[in-house]
Amino acid sequence: MADAQALPRARGRPGDPRRLREAPSLRWWLRHQLWIPPVLGALLGACLGVLFVNQTLPVPVVLKGVAWRATAAEARSMLSSVLGIALTSLSIVLSLSMLVMQNAAGQYSPRLLRLYLHSAGIRVVLPVFVATSVFCLVATHAFGFVSGLERVPRPALALAMLMLIVCEGALIFQVLQTLQLMRVENLVRQVRRDTLDTARTLERFRSSDIEAAAPVRARGETLGRVWPLHAPEDGFIASVDAGALLEVATAHRLTIHLERAVGEPVTHGEEMGWLEAPAGEPSWHESTEALVCRAIHLDRWRDADRDLALGVRQLVDVAIKALSPGINDPYTAVEAVDQLTFLLCGLSRMRLGARVLADASGVPRVFLHGLALRDYLALATDQILRYGATEPAVVLRLLRLAASVAQRARDAEDRRAAREWLRSILATSERTQPNAPETALLRSHAEALEQALAGEPWPPLPAIGF
Repeated sequence: MADAQALPRARGRPGDPRRLREAPSLRWWLRHQLWIPPVLGALLGACLGVLFVNQTLPVPVVLKGVAWRATAAEARSMLSSVLGIALTSLSIVLSLSMLVMQNAAGQYSPRLLRLYLHSAGIRVVLPVFVATSVFCLVATHAFGFVSGLERVPRPALALAMLMLIVCEGALIFQVLQTLQLMRVENLVRQVRRDTLDTARTLERFRSSDIEAAAPVRARGETLGRVWPLHAPEDGFIASVDAGALLEVATAHRLTIHLERAVGEPVTHGEEMGWLEAPAGEPSWHESTEALVCRAIHLDRWRDADRDLALGVRQLVDVAIKALSPGINDPYTAVEAVDQLTFLLCGLSRMRLGARVLADASGVPRVFLHGLALRDYLALATDQILRYGATEPAVVLRLLRLAASVAQRARDAEDRRAAREWLRSILATSERTQPNAPETALLRSHAEALEQALAGEPWPPLPAIGF
């Protein structure tokens, strides 16, 4: 499609070299490597242990002023006591965290474990304990080389006491934070907030995109030469660097079509899309395909940093888990549907769906597949309706979810799909329990929502929905 005309309604300047990079950054890599904070804590503790035992090295004056006077043997004994307290506190932190994580995985969803893995307990509290423990070990070892029985100020003991106080404060902080994460209201709200943060990040990436004025041409309708784009390995599409794809497409006079969205699994050799070059261009080179694949980041699992559907899936998992016979907790499902409503209403104000990127001359070069608002609505309601069609409170919330999206969606197709889901939810509930006493109430509320979409006031929630 190199001969296509420039698409209208450009947002930003196409081909702008200042386009935000969408590839995983160093900050992303550091955040996903859980071993880095404890290792840094251990290195810091070791350096402090050597620094504060060696009396020839400069030590902060404030610690010299409050340093305890002790012999080397007494210092080793005190450091051993501090080490024991720190390790005991660390075992409490780990035991409590493991218990809560196991409970959350079993009762809500295993995919919620990322909230604990990326929490302050892993990023801050654990390195504090590691630094304190390593400091005590290194300082105890260093005091073994100190001779003499005289009592002199030991700044290492003052620092050990300070680090112990920090450890106990970290223990209290971790306990309180873990107790807060045990509440399902906080869990589902945090998932919604993280997903909206991801959506805002993706919205910034779209600042220089253009909107397709017509459906994207199919592979069989191309005018030039076509080559399939194969997956280099097994994995999930974690992110796509659209700017890098545009650079490759512009440099090689190609049009790149990626038919797999972020979050989809691909197998080695599977066709992820296709590339097109106009007739008469130089022959295809495998190195060009390697450059394209390099801009498509594959990972071992889905990542919420670029995957909006994963956030929706997590909330759906919480709802259907609560509706299972083994748990039977409809109100937790209601909480999850409420957060889905807030999430989809927030997404309705953003640009979603497929992306089209053009070069500096306005020629569209990169076409990326993406989910539209109606796709997220289907993902948010389908399974919950399947398992919760017999629960009136859940059906009421699903009706209001569909109506809220229909009221706020910017695209006419999204509004039409939301109205269809509103009618489908009611029809499924009536078909599941045709003679239930709440059927008339659900039908009446659905009709009131339809009228609200036509301009009438928004109906209040019936009592059975509270």
